[in-house]
Amino acid sequence: MPNAASALRTPSRTIVLAAGAFTAMGTGAIYMWSIFNKPLMAQFGYSASEVSLVYSLFMFMSLVGSIIAGWLQNRMASRWIVLGSGILFGLGWFLTGFADNLAMLYLCFSGMAGLGNGFLYNTIVAVVIKWFPDRRGFANGICIGAIGMSSIIFAPLGNFLIESFDVQMAFHIVGVIWLVIYLVFSNLLQTPPPDWTPGGKAAGAQETAEASDSTTSRQVNYTAGQMVRTPLFYCLFLMYMTAVTSGLMITGHASNIGQELAGLTASEGAIMVAVLAVGSTVGRFGFGSASDYIGRFNTLVIALGLNALVMFLIMPQATSFIPFLASVCVVGACFGGILTVVPAIVGDAFGSANFGQNYSFVYAGYTTASFIGPLAAATAIETAGSYLPAFAAAGILSLASIALVFACKHFYKKLG
Repeated sequence: MPNAASALRTPSRTIVLAAGAFTAMGTGAIYMWSIFNKPLMAQFGYSASEVSLVYSLFMFMSLVGSIIAGWLQNRMASRWIVLGSGILFGLGWFLTGFADNLAMLYLCFSGMAGLGNGFLYNTIVAVVIKWFPDRRGFANGICIGAIGMSSIIFAPLGNFLIESFDVQMAFHIVGVIWLVIYLVFSNLLQTPPPDWTPGGKAAGAQETAEASDSTTSRQVNYTAGQMVRTPLFYCLFLMYMTAVTSGLMITGHASNIGQELAGLTASEGAIMVAVLAVGSTVGRFGFGSASDYIGRFNTLVIALGLNALVMFLIMPQATSFIPFLASVCVVGACFGGILTVVPAIVGDAFGSANFGQNYSFVYAGYTTASFIGPLAAATAIETAGSYLPAFAAAGILSLASIALVFACKHFYKKLG
């Protein structure tokens, strides 16, 4: 039974959720990367593949940071992890403004900012999940939805800074913004005390009963070593990898695809990045909350089915502003929904105690997709002169993901 002093020190979980959502916004800044593509290519003569590799390496370093963060969370206070990684993240953006060659670009942005991004994403999501064992889909949707909101703010800002100054100064200014945010707000994040329960519920009554696809949380907490010995882990990894490929492809090339496919201007292309963010945010809130009621796996099937439909039938015909805008919005919503539901499944299946490290291993599937999606789009435009082959590939992978969702559901039930 907690004493009065410890109760006073325990913050409201609503405040923690708000702090988590706000600080998580930084990790969504990568979704405006396509705004920086062409200015970097124009200023330094980089190819599309070289610039796409910056994005993919950033995601790889995010995985490395995520794995390390998962290990650190059981050894030091989360707020210190967020503070240190926030400084690393902000410095990465700031120093990228001095990068005048590929090696420096990869080191500062992909390396420093990417590593900080992984620390931040894993730690913030892990903290929020632990405060909301009874409403994981909702809380994860709020937190990860804020990541999508980041582009709504920073895509127009990034484009404004590039046009007003240059691409290097834009990196400097954005970096300073992140440094201020994490220096000020990191202290608000902390994990709940060991004996804390939502609303004073008994431990056995914490979890919300969900839909019939068996996504109700379990009381057993798996370690990472135990998790990787289950078939569900490998199935989740593959499903995550195939499910987010199209979203990452559009995210990394939204502005360029719009300019090539629908004849958009650079400013209109920047708007598409914001539209993608709006769609992603709506999807994270909507699909995340829906998964608490209709079940995680059912929600994924709906999102992936919509995504496949758009990739096969709608996106290739989106040769003007409005159809392209609608396509990007739907793809963003499906992408955001997947990003929200998969972490909730990890928490449901393997428990909250070791969520940070467990999710970092499943998150490797997302990282793998970050190489497949953007590079597939870059290869398509360089070899075929069109993004259409990449759309077809993304549609096929979405269908494969649906089959893997059913396999994940089967293995989830086998956990017992």
